[in-house]
Amino acid sequence: MNIDIKSWKKFSISKLFVIKSPASRSIKTYTEGQTPYVSSSSINNGIISYLKPKHDLDLERGNCITVSPLDGTSFYQEFDFLGRGGAGSAISMLYNEKLNKYNALFICTVIRLSAQKYNYNDALTSDNLKNLTLLLPILHDRNNNIIFDKNNIYSDEGYIPDWTYMECYMKTLLEKSEKDINILKKIIL
Repeated sequence: MNIDIKSWKKFSISKLFVIKSPASRSIKTYTEGQTPYVSSSSINNGIISYLKPKHDLDLERGNCITVSPLDGTSFYQEFDFLGRGGAGSAISMLYNEKLNKYNALFICTVIRLSAQKYNYNDALTSDNLKNLTLLLPILHDRNNNIIFDKNNIYSDEGYIPDWTYMECYMKTLLEKSEKDINILKKIIL
């Protein structure tokens, strides 16, 4: 499945998302539980443990993208979780009301690609994250004319991300992957 990015436009993370940081917390002060503890790990959706929250207010709201400052590793968090806060390798959380698990997976991939220039020595700090730009598909009408937002909510130029395109692309990709996996399972069995 090839993507044509010629008509895509740049969007600043700070215009696309509300950026939040989790409260400063040490994993050592929690007991084992059922709630994911999301850190800057680059595997397992960033989850390094399951803990019991001390209070309901401890939880970070799900339906967000978490970003590691170490390498830009990004994951979609569907459900509420405990996030690694504080200094150093604390995650950042990106919120947008248009986000769902499919378009978030698309955006996570774009964030990882855009953040490749950052590493452990030059971390993706909150300032760097705010200024990070993402190349994304934009909204067009039925005649393929660009639809502009006069309030410039998502970009200074008035471009609007095509949330539906991103969602549909990922759904198609996941369906194809599931079909391929099922074919492989039949071959193995």
